[in-house]
Amino acid sequence: MTASTTGRVVEVHTQTRRGLTVALVFVVASVVAGITGLGDGWWLPLHLFVVGGLLSAVSATTQMLAVTWSAAPAPRLVVAAAQRWALVVGATTLVVGRETDRTWMFVAGGMTVVAAMLGLAWILIRIRQQAVTPRFAPAIEAYVAGVVAGATGMSIGVLLGAGRAGERAVEFRDVHLVLNVFGFIGLVVAGTLPFFAATQVRSKMSRRATSTAMRVTFAALAAATAVAAIGHLSERPGVVAGGLLMYVLGLLAIATMLPIYSRSRLRWAGPRVLQLAAGLGWWAVMTVALAVATIRSTDDRALLQALVIGGFAQILVASLAYLGPVLRGGGHQRLTAGFAITRSSVSLVAGNAAALAALAGHAATLAVALGVWLADIAIRAGRLLAPTKETP
Repeated sequence: MTASTTGRVVEVHTQTRRGLTVALVFVVASVVAGITGLGDGWWLPLHLFVVGGLLSAVSATTQMLAVTWSAAPAPRLVVAAAQRWALVVGATTLVVGRETDRTWMFVAGGMTVVAAMLGLAWILIRIRQQAVTPRFAPAIEAYVAGVVAGATGMSIGVLLGAGRAGERAVEFRDVHLVLNVFGFIGLVVAGTLPFFAATQVRSKMSRRATSTAMRVTFAALAAATAVAAIGHLSERPGVVAGGLLMYVLGLLAIATMLPIYSRSRLRWAGPRVLQLAAGLGWWAVMTVALAVATIRSTDDRALLQALVIGGFAQILVASLAYLGPVLRGGGHQRLTAGFAITRSSVSLVAGNAAALAALAGHAATLAVALGVWLADIAIRAGRLLAPTKETP
């Protein structure tokens, strides 16, 4: 690599480490809140995880992947820091305002989060404009589309929390969930998977993952999200279900773009890649279940919890298990040791057990599974971050 390339990668890795540290703090807080029953029901742990943890992780990793994949310059440190801290302050203010019944604080926090997301969209657009390698443009475009959907959904969430939704609060709540869960998080994860699933096992991308195929699939996922949102807004359950099932077809299309792993590469990645696949499976199955629940007008809270835990949380943990050793650096031997540390069967079992417990509505089992999962993540993160002894 040239000196300029090395500096670009080092700079964006530094920014990513800071962003993922923030994300880890919010994830730990969300698990603690879920185990202890802090707050009013599931709202607090869910929003600590999604708004604080997932958004921080998404902000950091999308910038890093966009820069490293496209060979574009890294965002300036002050710009990345401003976006990161706006999100931290906004997420914290949002949850404190909601839990203390201070509407002005909730609104201020929510609008700060929206501003942070629009800032992320601007950063990603700049990276796309300065890209040297166009091959990865579909992923960046999916990121921008997801961030715009998320900013819209978050704005609706602010209206809901402020009590300004009027008689249509239920419909707006559903639109808020669809745009954030399937639009923002879903499009970002979908845009990453065809590339990152190959990176996880150090293999080439599937030949089926062409730029055209990815763009069509990402557009279909965005359209399906819009259809489901419109269905909720117009109070037409059939339209919502149709949008969600169309979304599942998009996920299946993503699955066909993933590489077929050889036995040796699968053995090397181990639980990391299995957890990534399990997350995709939970995502698809719970989306079908939500479509059925919409038609039947049944409670969807357990399904949403299972989707977040079994789907997105597992994908996040599996991704961080790969990115952690890469970001800490230190040479080939240190990288190999790091990958050995983050291959965790405990994480795989605990994550799926927690999702099953959430789906079954068994709070005690859910708390135990989340506690084991958190402990395993904390222990491995501590080993990963611990300074190594230099050979004399």
